[in-house]
Amino acid sequence: MSYASAAMCYEAIICPRCSSVSIVKNGKTAQRKQRYLCKDCRRQFIRNYTNLGRIGAVRDLVVPLTINGAGIRDIERVLFLSSNTILKTLRESATRLDEPAYPRRVRDLEMDEFWSFVGAKRRQRWTWYGYDRQRRKVVAFVNERRTDAACRQLLQKLGDCQITRYHTDNWRSYARFLPTRRHRIGSVHSARWLDTPKTLPSRHAEWTRIFSCAGAAFGLRNT
Repeated sequence: MSYASAAMCYEAIICPRCSSVSIVKNGKTAQRKQRYLCKDCRRQFIRNYTNLGRIGAVRDLVVPLTINGAGIRDIERVLFLSSNTILKTLRESATRLDEPAYPRRVRDLEMDEFWSFVGAKRRQRWTWYGYDRQRRKVVAFVNERRTDAACRQLLQKLGDCQITRYHTDNWRSYARFLPTRRHRIGSVHSARWLDTPKTLPSRHAEWTRIFSCAGAAFGLRNT
């Protein structure tokens, strides 16, 4: 076979940051893997990562898996990522979430709060929410402590919304800030959201955004 008839095959190496093909070799890693340098953005990279957390396509699967009900340990086993990488990815995604669009009118707004803990019950994490019974969706939420300031902050988010009736439990903050004539107190007027027929995936998707924001607010530490 002559050299002229021999076919040579080249594989282009592309920068993972800027997609440039101006790549040169730049030494080797401690594991004897070839290191490359992008001449345009000066990014150093290798082609075959042992740590899958360095691969963007793998990290992009973390949020969809979370929305579909996978927990931190589940994602860790499936994607072979560390829990720190998963939490960091969720925290970065939570900071990019936009505030929901608030409705102009709500006939029956159910307000309530719930809590969980991180590591120990003394480290409580509270979420306040406003639930529109007619639309069957959470229209506003606040991740704060169980204080008057948190209740006031939730009401401020709905300041431009015309609300006909408020339905709450007997927590003292509601009585201080809600108009008496439009305020309904008691278990018969609250906790309707949990009785609303809804599939588990849609329920989980609705609250994933809230929990992600809560995680961003509290730094997702010790979870």
